[in-house]
Amino acid sequence: METMVKVAALGAVTAVLCLVVREREKTLGLLLSLAGCAIALLTALQLLSPIFSVAEQLRALSGLSTAVTAPLFKVTAIGILSRVAAGVCGDAGEKALERAVELSGSILALYAALPLVSAVLELLEDMLGG
Repeated sequence: METMVKVAALGAVTAVLCLVVREREKTLGLLLSLAGCAIALLTALQLLSPIFSVAEQLRALSGLSTAVTAPLFKVTAIGILSRVAAGVCGDAGEKALERAVELSGSILALYAALPLVSAVLELLEDMLGG
């Protein structure tokens, strides 16, 4: 919760500064926005280690192989990265590029999930006696 308050405050301050700076210098406003994004992401990235630790414990307790759990993490990472990249494109005023990044992220997420879908299909095939 404390980290989210810091990130939210950083976002609000950066947004206000960007509004002021963009009136005079659009490029500087974009760079300020990117710097705010980078700081917010670095703050949040510090929390990845405990998340991975708990995820590994869950995987070990459930008995699922990494072949099943890895696509879930890949899809999540692709979703987060594509959303951030699309946001940067949107801030730069490149709406078409923003949509292309979002669409590409969706396609890549589906591609990353193919091993999981294949495993589910094999399981269904075994259950149905096929």
